[in-house]
Amino acid sequence: MEKKQTKTSVQQRSDGMWIVDAKLSAVRIGLQDKEFVKRGHNTDYRLWVTCFVAKTKNACVDWLRDNMAMLDKRSQKYSVNVRQHKESTN
Repeated sequence: MEKKQTKTSVQQRSDGMWIVDAKLSAVRIGLQDKEFVKRGHNTDYRLWVTCFVAKTKNACVDWLRDNMAMLDKRSQKYSVNVRQHKESTN
């Protein structure tokens, strides 16, 4: 199975600062309760989140290179296999 690369963006804001945005899992960053997903009440979703702000584009690119593994982990959608689901409902 091929691993998907995290979607990221480096952009300059209107005030001249640079930002790193990444498409991250709502469960993995704490916006949605994973227990609701385990029970089947909700499904995880990804949303664009600003992760880093700097004065230069190079600082953002450097930060992104150093933190890509962390972003990859937080971008994975939270899912539950059938056995986990059965255990959580019993």
